[in-house]
Amino acid sequence: REDLKKLYGMLGAEDQRMVFLFTDSHVADEGFLELINNMLTSGMVPALYNDAEKEGLISSIRSDLTAKGLPDSKEACWAAYIEKCRANLHVVLAMSPVGEALRSRCRNFPGLVNNTVIDWFEPWPEQVR
Repeated sequence: REDLKKLYGMLGAEDQRMVFLFTDSHVADEGFLELINNMLTSGMVPALYNDAEKEGLISSIRSDLTAKGLPDSKEACWAAYIEKCRANLHVVLAMSPVGEALRSRCRNFPGLVNNTVIDWFEPWPEQVR
């Protein structure tokens, strides 16, 4: 979770673009896929930050909203922060379709299917080899 806090700090507060590459070999605990599912569906991991940390992130974006003439309420700032993170984060999942693992994970974590573009890589045809 601390690594995710650092990642979201770079995405939102520092306005850096990032690629988060996650392969099926990285799945040490299926619970981590719940975090990935939340990142894909809502743009943020719930309860990642305590109130003080969240307030610091909100204050980092408040002046940007005020300068643009947008509402700078706590809720509006947090929504803008999450949207900024979503815009700067690209999640790349690389998983093998062999066996039941991917099928089971897609059923348990629908964001893996509903919020992604799936590229199936097949062997190259003989005529292009």
